[in-house]
Amino acid sequence: HRAGAPSGSIGWMKTVTLEGTQELMKHRDVAVILATGGMGLVRAAYSAGKPAYGVGPGNAPCYIESSADLEKAASDIVLGKTFDFGVLCSSPNSVVVDESVADESRRRFEARGAYFLNQAEMDLLAKVLVTSQRLPNPALVGKSATFIAGKAGISAPSGTTVLIAPLNGVGRDYPLSIEKLCPVLSWYVVKDWREGCDRCIQILRYGGMGHTMSIHSKNDDVILQFGLKKPAFPICVNTPTTHGSIGLTTGLDPAMTLGCGGWGGNITSDNISPKHLLNIKRLAYEVRPAVGSAKPARDQAPVQRLPKAPAPPVSTGISAQTLSSRVDAFLSSRGFRPGDAPSSDTVKEAPPKPLAADNPKDFICEEDVRAALKSGGTLLVGERTIVT
Repeated sequence: HRAGAPSGSIGWMKTVTLEGTQELMKHRDVAVILATGGMGLVRAAYSAGKPAYGVGPGNAPCYIESSADLEKAASDIVLGKTFDFGVLCSSPNSVVVDESVADESRRRFEARGAYFLNQAEMDLLAKVLVTSQRLPNPALVGKSATFIAGKAGISAPSGTTVLIAPLNGVGRDYPLSIEKLCPVLSWYVVKDWREGCDRCIQILRYGGMGHTMSIHSKNDDVILQFGLKKPAFPICVNTPTTHGSIGLTTGLDPAMTLGCGGWGGNITSDNISPKHLLNIKRLAYEVRPAVGSAKPARDQAPVQRLPKAPAPPVSTGISAQTLSSRVDAFLSSRGFRPGDAPSSDTVKEAPPKPLAADNPKDFICEEDVRAALKSGGTLLVGERTIVT
């Protein structure tokens, strides 16, 4: 109100109850619902008969690939997990690390106060942290690692920042593989990025579909494969999941409410921002007339037809053959001849393949270019050709 907001623009329930929340969501003065919480709350919001933005739970895996900056990876994951003691839904929950760098990664984590549990300690922790419904114990949510260790009867050092549980699998048989909402991480060692890919998908499917994950790597090809294959929005690259997903260290919209898209049963995969809560009215002027029957019969309604697509623009550029000749002439002036491969030490003459002037390729990738260079062929690019 001191900042200029209208009186009554923000309100809250002083006594919070499930029944009160349900009544509030169904109230006639509520126009849209934004629900952040467990699946019960989200389902109640979707069932209230109002437009609703609901977001799902997270179970963020953090993959460390063999080419990663191990120092930064360990720092980012510990920083993300200790931020607000891990209560954010995008907080790291698992570390998946390549076998070739697992030992060194472990040393980097331990240097930042991580305490690796043995099997007996993991059993003690699981009993106090994970309920029979496979949910985190509310009494330990958002507590420090040393507090949780004390409650579990584990003798962790006083400076412990996170507790790490080495696991062999994901699911109900591995209680500590759930979303933990506190400074506890599970730890998985994999052979390579392909096995890491599969493990991350398993973790996301166990309570985090569509939410968040991170990859720490210097290999752009592996990063791209994770971006294409993982059922997560977003995927944070070389940054903490906590800070990256909410826009603090990335260009994403600043938000604490992260949509999980269709994978997570949500209406959007965006970070929910004020733009999602705006109703925008539009005056839509005619830009092309509607086309109907010129003289409809008396007892016949006009036949409405969609307008035809506009004709493609007439090309006014030079011909493909002329352009090809100019490119060849330019390359010849630089010492290249048709059929040269950039990496070849010897030059062999190879007659160019005939140019299909009326048949440009729909898609050209790097491998197509390499093949054309090797064979002396020509690739024709049209105005709608996709080039990667």
